[in-house]
Amino acid sequence: MSRSVNKIILVGNVGRDPDIHETQSGTTVAHLSLATNRRVSGSDEEAERTDWHRITFWNRLAQFAEDHIRVGARLYVEGRIEYDSYERDGVTIPTAEVHAREVVLLTPREAVVQAA
Repeated sequence: MSRSVNKIILVGNVGRDPDIHETQSGTTVAHLSLATNRRVSGSDEEAERTDWHRITFWNRLAQFAEDHIRVGARLYVEGRIEYDSYERDGVTIPTAEVHAREVVLLTPREAVVQAA
């Protein structure tokens, strides 16, 4: 059997404070939006495009997110990407979500606290 890899690394800025929940089994989960920027070449000039990523943290990482991550913070996130879909008004809407395995707060904590 061949080995496969599902790994994503993102460095970007938090778009909103983490949304913290607890599952029915008592597991803490946090969701947030992370923005990454990239240059897009147009016909005559370069433009910058922002991509938004939904990040999910579980257990101790969710607690870290609740305690330390705020809107505007710069993060390094490493994890795996999961694809799914849901139906709304008869239309299937695809989703993509990054389940974090590691997070590093690149913004000094003092700067995040002052900005909040």
